[in-house]
Amino acid sequence: MTQATARLATELARHGSGRAHTRVPVLRSGWPLILRTTAPLARTPVTEWACRTADAARVHLAAGAAGPLGGDRLRLEVRVGPGSALVLGEIASTLLLPGTYGEESRLDVRVHVGAGAALAWLPELVITAHGCRHVSDTRIVLETGARLVLREEVLFGRHGEPSGRYRQRVRVETEDGPLYDQELGAGPAAPGWDGPAVTAGHRTAGTLLLVDPGPAADDGAPTAFRGPDTALMELPGGARLLSTLAPDTADLRRRLDRAMARLLIGAEETWGPRPAGV
Repeated sequence: MTQATARLATELARHGSGRAHTRVPVLRSGWPLILRTTAPLARTPVTEWACRTADAARVHLAAGAAGPLGGDRLRLEVRVGPGSALVLGEIASTLLLPGTYGEESRLDVRVHVGAGAALAWLPELVITAHGCRHVSDTRIVLETGARLVLREEVLFGRHGEPSGRYRQRVRVETEDGPLYDQELGAGPAAPGWDGPAVTAGHRTAGTLLLVDPGPAADDGAPTAFRGPDTALMELPGGARLLSTLAPDTADLRRRLDRAMARLLIGAEETWGPRPAGV
């Protein structure tokens, strides 16, 4: 059994020219949760959105070992300082595996986004291998004017195997109270999870949550949101939630990428490299 905590914090700083950028004063890894700052590779809708008020820091989370395995207790703490911007991703998909003694694994994520700050939290695919027992609990607090993009993707079981036990909860709170509180259960402990009321037999599920108190992107004709088993919902304060089910992970990512471009910047164009220094 492994117990580990990783911590990340950002703060707003200024170049000599006065251009605002983001520093990372706290970056502490707790094996197997490894945090690393990364250089921008390309101009994307996410970087355009995140850098609207300040140049964003890029950090990726890498797993230093397989799993989580049954019995592991992992925790990630993130504080995005007022006015700063952070794009937080992962290096690879997460494969949830059973432990030797059938114990439950757990990941707790605690995020605080300061006033006027922006966070794009883009974890990679979660795969619920047969026999796993895992709980994921994410709590996000947004201060006044804070912006958030959160993408989630899950694959129910590896090829040719049923899903393990998986329970995921995501709660987002603002100064006005709870904004979003969603729980998903899959596998043997959640009867009916693969029925028509939940996943309807689909192998993958994904969501895209956008909280942006500023002017909403003009997404034009909602072609990016049309398709089977896809819904775009309006939440209080101008927030939006896109939920979709897909037969495979490639289709799922395509749907979420198209929707993200539409929701963030109102376009679906192909992006080239960002100019040096931006």
